[in-house]
Amino acid sequence: FLNLTFFGTSHAAPIFDWTSNNIQVLTGGSFELGSERRNSITIDHADGWTYGENFAFIDIINRSDIGTEYYGEFYPRLSWSKITGKKPTITLLKDVSLVAGINLSNKPKHDPFKAYLLGVGMQFHVPNMDYFQVDIFSFKSDSTDSTGIQISPVWSVPFQVGSLHFKFKGFIDWQNKKATGGESFLLAQPQLLLDVGRLAGLSDQVYAGIEYSYWHNKFGIKGLTEKVPQAMLMVKF
Repeated sequence: FLNLTFFGTSHAAPIFDWTSNNIQVLTGGSFELGSERRNSITIDHADGWTYGENFAFIDIINRSDIGTEYYGEFYPRLSWSKITGKKPTITLLKDVSLVAGINLSNKPKHDPFKAYLLGVGMQFHVPNMDYFQVDIFSFKSDSTDSTGIQISPVWSVPFQVGSLHFKFKGFIDWQNKKATGGESFLLAQPQLLLDVGRLAGLSDQVYAGIEYSYWHNKFGIKGLTEKVPQAMLMVKF
């Protein structure tokens, strides 16, 4: 935990209740629009604090067509249960949050991509899952005149086959036509990861596996569907 000391006293207060960080290295081909094969590094951060949580990531993508692409997203959320001290009355519902978001990319160079999100997040109690949440946003990008809708389920499921420990995790983003400025799209990126660190006595630290990206009507372009399998290594710190 990160601590701060105030007014020269010896009492340190933690900024975060918890933090989680990881680095992901991915490589694969079959990308649409631009270079077919790409290598990327993703840096993930999540934390919990007194009144909510934060999540952010940045992708660093090596592309032969336009050079290095940087893409990032940041989502701060305010938790109903943390602020009020009360749990939702619906048994299945774990928490409800007010969520904001910003998406940024340095490409295209002449007009970098920016989008802004605001909505509600719902976390659910689901047996045998690390987490399952659904965010419903209003979505506005600088490249469109209209404000649309984005719906984003996120999940993580641990499971075991013999002595091997796995995680099946990922997300889905769906946007309507007003959000994309074209056709509605569906982007799904499930990951199947083996806890290889456990084999060396480092449980829940190093994972290896695959990510499969399916993007129907990519960027809102009608009929453009991208299907990309990638090899993946994830290291938590």
